[in-house]
Amino acid sequence: MAGSESGRIAFVRNRTGVAAGAILERNSPRVIVLAETAARETWSEEKVFWVAETRVPMHAARVAADLVVAFRERVEEALPEVDLPALWEVVAGDGARYSVADLADLAFSTPDAVRRAAVAWVLSGDDTYFRNHDGQYAPHSREAVESGLKRRSREDQEKERLDRVVRRLQAALDGTDPFDETDAAARQGASWLKALAVSESGEDKDSKRGVELLAAMTGGTGGEAPGRSFDMLVRLGVFHEDEVLGIHRHRLKLDFLPEVLADAERIATSPLPDSESHNRKVLRTDPGTPGPIAIDDPWTTDVDDALWLETAGGETRVHVLIADPSAAVTLEGPVGREGASRATSLYLPTGKVPMLPPLLSEGTLSLDGGADRPMLDFVCSLSADGLVTGFQVSPVFASLSRRMTYDEVDAVLADDSRVDEASDALQTLRALAVALRRRRVDAGAVIVDRDDVSIKVIDGVPTLKRQAADSPARRLVQEFMVLACSQAGRFARENGIPLVYRKQSPPEDKAPGAGLVPGSKAWAYKMLRSLKRAELSTTPEYHYGLGVMGYSQVTSPLRRFQDFLAHVQLKGFLREGHAPLTTERILRAFGDLETMADALLTTEREAKRYWMLKWLAQSIGAEVGGEVVAVQGSRALVELDETSLILPVPGMGHVAPGSRVRARVREVDPRRDRVTLGPV
Repeated sequence: MAGSESGRIAFVRNRTGVAAGAILERNSPRVIVLAETAARETWSEEKVFWVAETRVPMHAARVAADLVVAFRERVEEALPEVDLPALWEVVAGDGARYSVADLADLAFSTPDAVRRAAVAWVLSGDDTYFRNHDGQYAPHSREAVESGLKRRSREDQEKERLDRVVRRLQAALDGTDPFDETDAAARQGASWLKALAVSESGEDKDSKRGVELLAAMTGGTGGEAPGRSFDMLVRLGVFHEDEVLGIHRHRLKLDFLPEVLADAERIATSPLPDSESHNRKVLRTDPGTPGPIAIDDPWTTDVDDALWLETAGGETRVHVLIADPSAAVTLEGPVGREGASRATSLYLPTGKVPMLPPLLSEGTLSLDGGADRPMLDFVCSLSADGLVTGFQVSPVFASLSRRMTYDEVDAVLADDSRVDEASDALQTLRALAVALRRRRVDAGAVIVDRDDVSIKVIDGVPTLKRQAADSPARRLVQEFMVLACSQAGRFARENGIPLVYRKQSPPEDKAPGAGLVPGSKAWAYKMLRSLKRAELSTTPEYHYGLGVMGYSQVTSPLRRFQDFLAHVQLKGFLREGHAPLTTERILRAFGDLETMADALLTTEREAKRYWMLKWLAQSIGAEVGGEVVAVQGSRALVELDETSLILPVPGMGHVAPGSRVRARVREVDPRRDRVTLGPV
């Protein structure tokens, strides 16, 4: 076969179009040819659509290549003579199959090798009229042709649109015509590139268009298309180099619509409805006794919880006071609907995107500000050993006595000699919190204390702050929030109030931390990895991690809409004797909110990791310390001291978990989420 075909001119369709070459040999499924450049090339046999009867002499490669080029040019000149629609009309409906030579005989009065090659060329590039059956061509039905013409029209329109977008974006990149997103072509191109930059699968239509756009503008699709599209968007000024892609991936809203802001203004300047203000108790503290204290981070602006210690008649009562936005915000109003659509506030290193307009969440509905605020009071009567002897919940008006940071409270608790009303109250709250924690542990709670490292970005500069897990202030607040949530769940269960609870099943591994030092980073890593994801339930069940039954979140209604709905249910029961939302409706609402909350949490983690890596990039070439938390083959997973990032270090697979190690930072690419560490 190879000998009989030697020197014959073959045509192939490849990524760039049609190429011609003289056959040197055929070794199925490959064909070796002398290309138009006089170089040897290997083609896939299935892509060769025509072998002409014309041969070229093979004694001189350059001469043969020139003859191939000349023949190809003659074939291209004959292409306009091939009228495929007219040819189809001649044979349509007869059910026969035709060879290329047969169709060339019908198309031309004097067919020759050039015209036969031209017919093959046109047929290989247009399947609208004929269907190929192993080199034999059958005419499509009239219906199929009409459908194919419509498809081709759409493809032509798509190509024309792509060409317009390419020209527009190229002009912006060249600086000849600044990027203007009000221009339809510029806006379309940016949309395609955004879809590709944020895509996780790359299979959606706009992502594929983004790939085509990149190929048209850069001459290929090689490399990491999402990363390249991101880079192009930065060059166009559409994205910032520190863009949080999760915001675009999940279509998160950053700004509030005018009608939502107008509703917030109305709420802020209007008195509460009579149904909310009537019979709402006003909490007042006796002179010389501390009032409600809010304990937060210094940057917190949406203050939604406070603690008030009350002792009367030998009984100790702790009021867990929670902001009550549902006193002013209705589910049906613009602000309520907006809060439901956002699900939670979004906390990024660069700033916060609130669930409710700041005028409310940081203003009239926040506990901060000095004036009486509507609150929901979860009152827990406690014995010295943390036993709950009584519980009640009621809507109240109250005002903060003081705001304190966690660091300030830690300083107070560390100073036993300090004597004032606030320090005495905080010391008592701490003792009660210790007792509550002990009870949870006795009930089976798996408490994994792990320092948290927060990162804030100011003027583009990331700054780290470590939040110690053993902070007495943080443990104090945590215990009373868990107490309020578990007691609220119990109250709902006892009174038939539909709420959604969080449950967590025990891990499969009954001793996940075996062999590791309790409290070490390696132990915490293994314990956290063993825990199952918490789930939603309409019936109160055990939460393994917390060690409580019937845990229902109620303590963050300014920034978590699930808590807002729980307030609506509890207050509806207190006011009317029944909750306004059925079990089915509240479960459906919680499911939707959970999906959105997961998207926001993923975005927060993505943004935090990006800025952590950007901070780490300052240490390229330097040594960093950490603890091995796990071993994977020949590498160790090391939790770095300063950032708490857990990163692989090759060549340390022999190091036991729990060991201290040093590593060198070799490469960091925050945008691509790439880090290379090496042994010192």
